[in-house]
Amino acid sequence: MAIEIFPTLKTPSKPRAPKKYLSSNLAASSRLGNHLFELSALLSMSRKLNRVPTFFIQDEFHDQMIKDTDFLIPGLVDHFLIINQSLPISIIPTEFHMKCCIWDDPEKLMKIEDEYLHIQGTHFQSWKYFPRMRNELISYLKKPKNEFKDLPKSTGNHSITCIHIRRTDFVGSGFHSPDNNFILSAMKFVEETEKQRRNLDTTFVFFGDDLKFMEELLGEEYVLKDGTIRNLKNESYISKDDPQDTILYSSSNCDVVLFTAPHSTFGWWLGYLSKGNQVYYTDIRVVADVSVPSLTLYPDDYYPPHWTPIKSDKVDNTTIIETLK
Repeated sequence: MAIEIFPTLKTPSKPRAPKKYLSSNLAASSRLGNHLFELSALLSMSRKLNRVPTFFIQDEFHDQMIKDTDFLIPGLVDHFLIINQSLPISIIPTEFHMKCCIWDDPEKLMKIEDEYLHIQGTHFQSWKYFPRMRNELISYLKKPKNEFKDLPKSTGNHSITCIHIRRTDFVGSGFHSPDNNFILSAMKFVEETEKQRRNLDTTFVFFGDDLKFMEELLGEEYVLKDGTIRNLKNESYISKDDPQDTILYSSSNCDVVLFTAPHSTFGWWLGYLSKGNQVYYTDIRVVADVSVPSLTLYPDDYYPPHWTPIKSDKVDNTTIIETLK
């Protein structure tokens, strides 16, 4: 009996849709914290819009931006198509995210069919652009070569609280930077709060741009509710590492982060990429900071909801309390 063999019919493959691209104006002359906001937001939005994230090296600032970011988090940069030229004049920028720290819904960009979509806004300082990417971004960090021999290490029975202070370009600029009295009171509040959550020995590590100010803080002490005297000179460290190594240290060792200048983007990322993801910050709504009254920052867009804002008690300015949201 003859057996007939029928050829397998293959379903014709659908033609691939042509690639489309997403790029943006960038605050390339700014610092590392701003770079991380911009590239993280662009990567996340490109996925939502089904576009290729694209980076134009328009000048020496853009060149340095991509180098500095790649030195810290190469896995993030690897997602980008990098084009070594300026934006072609034929590409007309689209108005989107025109204020640094107020989230704009990428959904409004979905219907744009242009091959090249170039966003006019910059900074993208909102966690809402990349709400589920924290673990992914941490996995993209480079492996540190620095062993941090001069700094303490986080262990199962010893907690590290990292404190970020930004002063040199903030004091007198309209951006709030608290004094040493607030910082000491905030440290006390954070330590006592964390003792209730995890009863561990704690060591402090200071990071910042004003070495003299931090050294003066190490000459201070405060008393906890149980009578324990905290002598900071004996129980604290000052980091002198560069920004990239500071972030890498935080990702492995900072169980708790307190960033005291509420609009410091570097302090923000020190907390966001920290080991413990337990973050406290000065409540920007109750201090003299130009960001809120100028309507360029919405706190709910800028600070993740599980972070803890703190402020001075109106009754007693030496006492710090958590702000109710």
